[in-house]
Amino acid sequence: MPSIQLSVGGFIFGLNSQAPLKIEEGYLPFLTENQVVDVQIDCFEGYPTNYTKPDIHYQAKTQEGVLWELHQGEHCTCIFVYDPNNLEVLQQIAYWNQENKSWQVYVLESQDGAIDPLAYPLGPLVWYFLSTIEDMLMIHGSAVQLDQQTRVFSGFSGVGKSTMAHLWENNRQATIINDDRLIIRKIENEWFVYNTPMFYAAAPQKGKLHTVFFPYHAPANKLDKLDGVAALSKLLAHTIHHGHNKAHVEHHMEIATQLISQIACHQLGVVPTAEVIDFIMEKESQHV
Repeated sequence: MPSIQLSVGGFIFGLNSQAPLKIEEGYLPFLTENQVVDVQIDCFEGYPTNYTKPDIHYQAKTQEGVLWELHQGEHCTCIFVYDPNNLEVLQQIAYWNQENKSWQVYVLESQDGAIDPLAYPLGPLVWYFLSTIEDMLMIHGSAVQLDQQTRVFSGFSGVGKSTMAHLWENNRQATIINDDRLIIRKIENEWFVYNTPMFYAAAPQKGKLHTVFFPYHAPANKLDKLDGVAALSKLLAHTIHHGHNKAHVEHHMEIATQLISQIACHQLGVVPTAEVIDFIMEKESQHV
């Protein structure tokens, strides 16, 4: 039986299949072996036995249609995932058992004689559902590491997350952990930032979290410290959560509350030049 392991966010995901497995380019650097598995993913080709579609409780919609939808059962969550390039095509049926931390993934079509169980968007959904029970958040943002300190820049598209990452890389030789989708995880009362597999190959990265910034375009560089509800609302606005399950929402709020109580959060007005780096580091030295 083909078997592979992936290390994402410090967790080990074990994939087993009777059919050959296809792993996309972005996952290849995350391959590992001989590790204790945290999350088991059993993969199958074709529909599950005695398959019937349940009532749908939630749909994730794009402008083109439904990307994925789910049924929240008593003992497991059933997810229907559609091909992003053709939303009429059912790509996977996946069952998440929270109690056992296990998945059953049925891939309805094979390519080149192999099945691709984690084809987008199911891969990120696997990390997401783990975030609903572990001390972690998934967040839209870029992150850079310099002198063992990792700074996260989080926000909606267009606020300058990637620009900030490349400014730090080009002007301070900082390491970019990721510039799109991050995992922030609490381990033994410390917070760490990890990248996640993307559509391109990038080596796994991990850094100790120092500060979270919420950038926006401004006529001058400006830094405002956020505390309490202001920090919590900003952080939750940019974390990845779907709101279909009350327990999930409460869990993410609890983890976010812990994070803002330990990690400095700032709203950052940005002029996108190298001077913003000096501005940030000066303000940090003043404990602003």
